[in-house]
Amino acid sequence: MKRLVFYFPGYDKRPIRHTFPLFRTECQRFFKIRGVAGALGDPHDSQIPFDGTTAWEGHADWPEGHVETQFVQLNWQDLIQPDFERSWPRTVRDGIRSFALYARAGGYSAAWKSNWAHAVFCLYPAIGLLLYLIISFLPPLLLAFTLPSAIAGIHSISHAGLIFWGVFLGASLVWMISTYAFMQWLETNSYFRYLVNSWYFIERLARNEHHPMSERIEHYADLIVARSENATEEEVVLVSHSCGTFVAVYILAAVLRRKPDFASRKGGFAFVTLGPAFECIGGYGAQHGFGDAMATVARSGADWTDLYSPHDPICGGRTPPVARYAALTKADGKKPEPRRFSICIPDRMEPATFRHLRYRFFKLHFCYFFASVKPGLFDFYRLTLGPKPAVDQLKAWNDGRD
Repeated sequence: MKRLVFYFPGYDKRPIRHTFPLFRTECQRFFKIRGVAGALGDPHDSQIPFDGTTAWEGHADWPEGHVETQFVQLNWQDLIQPDFERSWPRTVRDGIRSFALYARAGGYSAAWKSNWAHAVFCLYPAIGLLLYLIISFLPPLLLAFTLPSAIAGIHSISHAGLIFWGVFLGASLVWMISTYAFMQWLETNSYFRYLVNSWYFIERLARNEHHPMSERIEHYADLIVARSENATEEEVVLVSHSCGTFVAVYILAAVLRRKPDFASRKGGFAFVTLGPAFECIGGYGAQHGFGDAMATVARSGADWTDLYSPHDPICGGRTPPVARYAALTKADGKKPEPRRFSICIPDRMEPATFRHLRYRFFKLHFCYFFASVKPGLFDFYRLTLGPKPAVDQLKAWNDGRD
């Protein structure tokens, strides 16, 4: 069996060489658990300008036969990087705008109604930014009210103004710099600035204002169509994770505009979304393009499996994406939701691993790429390197079978 896997990751400003070791380590662990011979090759970046892909190969020898898989990661780090390089004042300004637009569109209330834990995650960067501003400016404001009387009591009036401004500006600057430095120190565990930047990116994409990303989506649609036409007998699987899930919907919709019968291609096709973040973009309203993209995917009849975990608050998996976001017409009628089931995090890991990750939510969010310790449960490596066609394998897991 031959398989072509297009993988669209969530936000990560780091190149694949920093994240690929997770794939390799867990894949080797998977082969060991299953008693199967197999390996992953080394990743290599495309040499084509602006192509933005990284590819690697994998193979496995099963009793049912030999499997060869070509992985193509569709990168977007270069488009995210400018958002992380903005000055802090501009980041604050853009963050306030992004969160205000999300609230005005009803995004927070919609998320709360469908999944309170995910709603807390959605609120986290907005509340964090508000607290940061309060902590940064409230002490200097209090100082401005209390300092004049303190100075007047110990110095002559002729020097009070000069002393006031010197102490006020100096103390305020030291306080604000210290607060900023403290937040930077916390960033590796809090992901606060990371999420403020992410919401800025999502807001522009949701409102059809991120033209470089729109161009990249069209480019990747062309790439998928071209690669698939050169591999007519191979099974094609489009896998996405986290915030990559809603961009993958845009990409698949663009593919379907080019090839309306792509979902029923000869070699087979499966669309898989892991730890979906549809609430993040859908909260801005689906009227600027996301609703049409979702409707295009729903109309195509593509075999779509949406995998979530109740233990992962970063994932908004309890929201039915087609019913909530697809801009369907009366003529379309009611379209089915994707096949949706939990990946059962506690059952897929060793107890010690789950205890370690249980409340480390950002690390836990990558649980979809951990090798399962039990059969009959979702496993990324069996999906992409296993002997069954992806659709058959996903249907089996949905029924609790391997």
